[in-house]
Amino acid sequence: MDTVTTIVRILLGLIMVVFPVNALFIKAFKPKMPEKAQLVMDTLRDTGYLLHFIQGTELVIGILLLTGYFTPLALLILMPISINILLFHIFLAPPVVGPGLFIFLMNAFLMWSYRAEYLNLLNP
Repeated sequence: MDTVTTIVRILLGLIMVVFPVNALFIKAFKPKMPEKAQLVMDTLRDTGYLLHFIQGTELVIGILLLTGYFTPLALLILMPISINILLFHIFLAPPVVGPGLFIFLMNAFLMWSYRAEYLNLLNP
């Protein structure tokens, strides 16, 4: 099980590094999006900071996952982001639900694998 957890952690870390680096610096891959999805992305970009903040957070989380430092904290911070990615794909970019579901399921699996680390958070 430890090998599977490590593989999933590294795979999720790679996803969380490659896509933000592409969006922030390289800009080589720009997927075609439906009109509503593109409107949301344009609005986030037009704020001047929010899209960069989200992508920067994803990049830091990806680096933490790849290095293995503070993995439970990185997963906890990533959960609302992965839920938002999943909902974005479900409501704004159907029928391409696969990437969002894949990221969410990997995050949920890793949080389950590190569940012992979260026990202190749940104790009063």
